[in-house]
Amino acid sequence: MKKQRKGHLVQASVFMPLPAQETIAHRKVPNAAQDEPHRPTKKESTMIHEQTETIAQPAHMPHRMKWKRWVIYSLIIAILTPIIGWVGMAATGTAWIDQGKLITFREQIAQEANTAKGQHMVQLEHMASFIPQELMAIEDHRFKLHPGIDPIGLARSVWINVTKQQKAQGGSTITMQLARNLFLTHDKTFSRKMKEMAIAANLEWNFSKQEILEMYLNKVYFGHGQYGIENAARYYFGKTTRVNGDLPTVNKAEAAILVGLLKAPERYSPAKNMKLALQRQHVVLKRMKDLGWMTEAERQAALKTPIGVVIHNKGK
Repeated sequence: MKKQRKGHLVQASVFMPLPAQETIAHRKVPNAAQDEPHRPTKKESTMIHEQTETIAQPAHMPHRMKWKRWVIYSLIIAILTPIIGWVGMAATGTAWIDQGKLITFREQIAQEANTAKGQHMVQLEHMASFIPQELMAIEDHRFKLHPGIDPIGLARSVWINVTKQQKAQGGSTITMQLARNLFLTHDKTFSRKMKEMAIAANLEWNFSKQEILEMYLNKVYFGHGQYGIENAARYYFGKTTRVNGDLPTVNKAEAAILVGLLKAPERYSPAKNMKLALQRQHVVLKRMKDLGWMTEAERQAALKTPIGVVIHNKGK
């Protein structure tokens, strides 16, 4: 700092106090006890061990994640495999379907035509409602649940074939039977079975359940040269399946006999053996009751209904 007076130059220095870094009270005093290494107590050792285990756990997580992923991927594959297989079969089934024949058949049903061979076609909506119910009860009670191929029914059929060395009933669904009757032969071969399944998947893809039932009831064989349930009703009972038709409508007891014929038309024919026909009828009605599609009172009423069969000339 410079101070100038008249005629003289004076130089002075001014010292400014600096702030103290620490007071004596806060100075670190050497302590022999602090300089010694800290020895953890038993309680502290336990806590440190537990913390170490907790920190080490993530090392095992990748194994658990791999296991969970494996389970998830397995479930996805288990779900997608049958779906992809079914779609593939549906696409393949087109190769064995005669589209011209199918279109003509559908048109005949829509028009409720009488074919050149004398077959009467009837739409499902004009039939008595208990007819398709009795059909599903005895032939394919899971019809509305499966996509044309019933894995439970197929597994049961294979199991009986392997364990009992005999042909199982119930392996073919209504859709598979329709596929066989429309486009295939009745040869019992593995290749025909695969074609049958492929065509069934295709039919399920392109038609509703009601349409499939309608085609089935107008196509299958009922014995004595009669194809379609309307022709069978006229042949055996002189009646119709229509609710409001030109003839009396078949009742539940008669309908049970008709759908019971499908297992073996000539064997269970009421025109040939009424006793066997009634035994088969009892099976159908009991199945209806067991499935809850008919009450016990309705079953008993059907069993007590008298059955009248039309007598035909020999050779028919």
